[in-house]
Amino acid sequence: CFQGLGVCIGSISNIFYVTPYYSNLFRIFVFRNTKCNESMKCKKYAHRYADIILNSEYTIKNEIDDVLDRLTFENIELKFSEINQEKLSVGKKVQKGKQPAINFLLKELFIEKGWEAEKKVFNDSDNDLVIDFWKNKIGIDVAFNHRSFIGGDLLRLQAGAEIKNMINIGIYVCGTKNFLKHISNDHSSIVSFERVKWYLENFYSVLTVPILLVGFEE
Repeated sequence: CFQGLGVCIGSISNIFYVTPYYSNLFRIFVFRNTKCNESMKCKKYAHRYADIILNSEYTIKNEIDDVLDRLTFENIELKFSEINQEKLSVGKKVQKGKQPAINFLLKELFIEKGWEAEKKVFNDSDNDLVIDFWKNKIGIDVAFNHRSFIGGDLLRLQAGAEIKNMINIGIYVCGTKNFLKHISNDHSSIVSFERVKWYLENFYSVLTVPILLVGFEE
């Protein structure tokens, strides 16, 4: 139930956009046929025994699992609404996709656990190669961007491991094709679990860094 709106909506099979003016704020609510406060399920694929290597880092593995478990449909929708309210307040166009909301929440959660954000791979002011989150020689990339970036993302993890020796394992976080349908109308152009898995399988001999691929499911 949403106080002040006079509505109480349970499970709804389709997605609805509700845009009432309430206290002069624009709100967008999206509902699915799932409980909003449930953690999202994750699909995983281990490249070069990344899962076994990560299991040996028990504390770090638990931190990563905890962050992923704390990301829910509800807090994605709330952050999405908050971002759009801020944009409207300064006369900017609202976001159509929820990728920025997911990126913001994951960054907030990882930093809270002491992970360094935007870790540079090369100490070069003219080079913008960074790993999204880094800690104890583990690098995490969050990919809710255009699928054309997949190769560069994987190469960045490879460089971090083989050239700079700053990571022993990479974690690559994205969404499955079905999940992406619920966060963007342009879902077919976004990095997907299935596409990254294809890269890892077909470039196995080139990508020597162990990578755990994690895909949020619907």
